[in-house]
Amino acid sequence: MTQTTLAERIRSRLPELTKAERRVAHVLLGRYPLAGLETVQALARRAGVSTASVLRFTGKLGFPSYNAFQGELRAQLAATLQSPLTRYRAGDDVPAGGDAGLVRRHLAEIRGALVEAESLVVASEIEATVGLLADLRRPVYLLGGRYSGRIAGYMADLLRGVRPQVIHVDGQTQKWADHLLDIGRRSVLVCFDFRRYQADVLAFAEHAAKRGARVVLITDPWHSAIERVATHLLPVPVASPSIYD
Repeated sequence: MTQTTLAERIRSRLPELTKAERRVAHVLLGRYPLAGLETVQALARRAGVSTASVLRFTGKLGFPSYNAFQGELRAQLAATLQSPLTRYRAGDDVPAGGDAGLVRRHLAEIRGALVEAESLVVASEIEATVGLLADLRRPVYLLGGRYSGRIAGYMADLLRGVRPQVIHVDGQTQKWADHLLDIGRRSVLVCFDFRRYQADVLAFAEHAAKRGARVVLITDPWHSAIERVATHLLPVPVASPSIYD
């Protein structure tokens, strides 16, 4: 099933909001998700509107109360922070049919993920990303986290076969800053960041964006905070029949 984050829901409703409600929306999106965890009075002060405007805003999102809005936000935050251990369920998570049943379930998950991927990714975002990667005047940097860094490295290897100026940012975090010295307005940074997101990957993306780089974010349905500085967003399904994404 396709996951829709509150941030996506807010963006989709922007055209129908009043001026005061849009101010609330922009505050939430600018400090997402932390601003949404504040009291209704604190959020209203931050946006420079009345508490009634905040409540009308959350009502337009489909929530009967501010508490319901915060409850949904907390639930989505909990999903992004889940570790393999917290997703482990003994006994009832074992499919019938032993190993063969597990294989069938895994194949069903893959089929479902392909269907979900089609609904998650916007065609125009793919086309724009391909255009950036195909522009040989632009150096391409690829970065991932502890595990997703392996995907970044694999993509870098594939890109090197068809174009020059491909740089995989890896190794010790302290050395990543060396790459920032070379990143500029022509640069493209492709970031892989998935739930239990890494602060160092976010920090690198933010600095690269400040230097004018185009940032392409490949992330899960809940979206890494790198979304705030991303030029293009490519969310992908991560569910699997195991305790790991």
